[in-house]
Amino acid sequence: MFDRRRRLVAWLQLFPGSVYFTLLFLVPLAGLLAMSFFRLVDFDPVPAFVLSNYVEVLTTSIHVRLGLRTIQVAGILTVIVLLVSFPCAYVLNFVFRAKRQLLYFLILVSLFGGYIVRIYAWRSILGRQGVINQTLLGMGFIDEPIRYLLNSMFAVGASLVNFLIPLGVLPIYAAMQNVSPHVIEAARDLGASRIRAARQIVLPLSMRGVRAATAFVFIATLGEWVTPRLLGGTNDLLIGNRIEFYFGQSLEWPQGAALAMTLMVAMGVFAYIIISLMKRLTR
Repeated sequence: MFDRRRRLVAWLQLFPGSVYFTLLFLVPLAGLLAMSFFRLVDFDPVPAFVLSNYVEVLTTSIHVRLGLRTIQVAGILTVIVLLVSFPCAYVLNFVFRAKRQLLYFLILVSLFGGYIVRIYAWRSILGRQGVINQTLLGMGFIDEPIRYLLNSMFAVGASLVNFLIPLGVLPIYAAMQNVSPHVIEAARDLGASRIRAARQIVLPLSMRGVRAATAFVFIATLGEWVTPRLLGGTNDLLIGNRIEFYFGQSLEWPQGAALAMTLMVAMGVFAYIIISLMKRLTR
């Protein structure tokens, strides 16, 4: 009787979240999947089971080019974010241990900053009248504003790294909670430097967090389209911008749905491959 009541309470606790997940994720995802098989007639999606949308997605040269560019950008940004996030998480756990809760709170707060506000802040920093150009002009290092700081892949990458670093720090920080500071102290007593102790002891023990951070950053970058639209140039668009074009400008919803579904499958495949490779490399 007691076990039955406990199971009932557990199901009641899961019910609100399950309803939320079903209505706001599974149902829209099923609608997107169904739309990907529709046929477009006079700009109106007509229900029909056709594979032509997927054939177009996989064979159009612009999709291949944007896809390869997106994978390249996601890979580079993932490496940069990990190189910054791991030392930050290490410092939080083992250097400023007494103040780590405050620093952790500040990192959490940064996640709640407005995404569009951040993008426009970067526009004000990198623009021709921005902070960087005006500082360099005032110091006499340049004679005219640097144009390629804004509307370039550099601007896109800088903004995304700024946004993604907290997503990289948090899972690595959580994984490092299982690493005892006494292990680091023992390694230091045996003559290991701080860097060697971090590389040979902390990194293997916190690899689950590193893998999670890799997946978060890589997948988030693959689906990005707002930042390239506002900070990039015409040659800096990613595959997400093509999806936005299909749904927002050309109104070719079946093609956009097919491209979105293909991207989601690709995200899962790439995340699995990267995590599997990282597991093998750390054995």
